[in-house]
Amino acid sequence: MRIESRAAAVAAAFLLLAIGAAIAPLSAQEDEAPRTLTPGKGSDLTTARCATCHDARHITRVKLSRGEWEYNIKNMKERGAPMEPHEIPVILDYLATYYNRDTPAPDPDPAASGYGLGGGDDPVVRLLNANACVACHTLEKRVVGPSFREVAAKFAGDGEAAAKLTRKIREGGAGNWGNVPMPPHPQLSDADLKQMVGWILQQK
Repeated sequence: MRIESRAAAVAAAFLLLAIGAAIAPLSAQEDEAPRTLTPGKGSDLTTARCATCHDARHITRVKLSRGEWEYNIKNMKERGAPMEPHEIPVILDYLATYYNRDTPAPDPDPAASGYGLGGGDDPVVRLLNANACVACHTLEKRVVGPSFREVAAKFAGDGEAAAKLTRKIREGGAGNWGNVPMPPHPQLSDADLKQMVGWILQQK
């Protein structure tokens, strides 16, 4: 009995090691996946509809064929995802363009998302575009999240505005502007984050 128990324990240990080895690459892939969608035509709508239930990494960590994306969208719609029929082709075209395993993705295109800020010579605007901020925020219109002017108005007169907004952008979270979570942005340098926060708080 002792020998059988020892053999069972050894077998269980090897099984745990095997499972751990299989899970580790997936966890690493999850951690390394971008937390925002690539700016492009349809990225704003895709973020608005998919981020209601999913972290963006559910999309950015994988690449599927167009048919597989179509199946996934249909599945999500059947499960209650808030998509209108006319929105589905836009979302499918976006996913099949930027997250397709069969064809290389084009370069990010913030202007084509519908919410690009333009002003390509402005270094802060380039930062906002490059980090997909404009997929969820625009200057005046509320999209997935509040407009930059709404954010500035909320923090007006708050002596700790810069520190609070810096922490919010860095750490992400939900609840201040609704249920849709804002992803964290750990990749931003302190200098870039300071520039972005300063610019946002000036949009009054």
